[in-house]
Amino acid sequence: MSALKAFAVTETDDNTGGIVFARHAVTARRHGANEYAGGEFAYVSCRRAPWADRFAENQDPTISVMIAHGWHFECQGCGAKIDEDWLDEEGLPVEGVIGTQATSVYCCARCKWKSMKRAAKRKEQEQLAIGAYKAVVLKRFPDAEFCDNEPDKYRGHHHAYVTMDKGAWHWGQVVISFKFPGMQIAPAHYSRNEPMHQWRSPFIGPVKPEYTCCNGDREAFEAWANQTRISA
Repeated sequence: MSALKAFAVTETDDNTGGIVFARHAVTARRHGANEYAGGEFAYVSCRRAPWADRFAENQDPTISVMIAHGWHFECQGCGAKIDEDWLDEEGLPVEGVIGTQATSVYCCARCKWKSMKRAAKRKEQEQLAIGAYKAVVLKRFPDAEFCDNEPDKYRGHHHAYVTMDKGAWHWGQVVISFKFPGMQIAPAHYSRNEPMHQWRSPFIGPVKPEYTCCNGDREAFEAWANQTRISA
């Protein structure tokens, strides 16, 4: 049996925190302070949680057990605050809550399934956005070499941020990374960023995609761009 003991460490003002496993309370409190209070030892409280000792081996208590002992969490699917009272009102069993302290939390299996389905749809839209903007780059620069297989080596990567708005997917930020002749430092990017907006005000400014590169590769990129424009 593990010699570690379970301690409930919480931030004093917000009362947020988690279960920490340690041999002594002072060690658990120090770890909790680093994790939940920016290292401020005086800003956390620490108390024994013997009911969680059984999780000491993997140090990852299940959320259902934590809720049964007074903790509450936010569902990553529907956003509900999950505690015993809410579960009782919704007719959901505590045992049906999915997740551990180290993983995502869902109020029930159906909520997790719906969340996973949305995530898959979002991933699909991200790939569609990346594909569409790759086509734009190739139309302007037919010999551009996309950073598909070695993004870490060249510090380049494609990125798309999409959201659901009124039942429709909306493409926000899209970034395409590509190499070009004469590049010495890092890939260039073709990016489209959502314009700034204010509270209760319409979007300000047009959506304007642009090409960028690092300053050290600027001359090579501009020479390539000019040559491509001439020959096109």
